[in-house]
Amino acid sequence: MDNKTSTTYQAIKRMREHTELGIPFSIEFVAYNSTKDEYGGLRKVDKVLLRKGLRNDQSDKANTLIAYTDHSGTGAPRFFHLSLLMKFNEYTIKP
Repeated sequence: MDNKTSTTYQAIKRMREHTELGIPFSIEFVAYNSTKDEYGGLRKVDKVLLRKGLRNDQSDKANTLIAYTDHSGTGAPRFFHLSLLMKFNEYTIKP
């Protein structure tokens, strides 16, 4: 990652590294509810650690839904769609 841009897969790799070390990071993504087919606007979460996601036998979206825990508030488990990731820390995600 350089020039403050990153690919999606570089960002996920770095997120996993941060999570393994217990270092929270920030993300920005476009919220999307695939059940209702509704977009919820841009979301920013400041203290994130990844968590175990869905298995392939649990969902056909297992490879595209990224599970995380929001440590900036309630500590609630959440998901974001990988393709809708816009920023990881100070890095802008490039297509």
